[in-house]
Amino acid sequence: MRNTRQEVSMTGLRLVAIDPGTDGGHCPALLVDDATGDLLFQGPQVTSESELAEVNGQSPIGPGEIVGRIPARMRGVLLKALTEEADADTGTERL
Repeated sequence: MRNTRQEVSMTGLRLVAIDPGTDGGHCPALLVDDATGDLLFQGPQVTSESELAEVNGQSPIGPGEIVGRIPARMRGVLLKALTEEADADTGTERL
């Protein structure tokens, strides 16, 4: 398993979580844009018409938007990464 945190890259995007089941290539991941705090998700794009219709019925999909899939096995690493990011933003330390 790879580390979930890295130092800031030259582009200002920082990897904070990666699929713990990855083989090292084409892995779902979460990155943070250090300039804006925006989150970027890398993962497979949802193309199923029935799934897209269901998503669109609950939250309309706008022009230029996509729906991506993050595997359930990433819940733990995503929660940890997001908690660490939130704590860093507020200066909170966890015991």
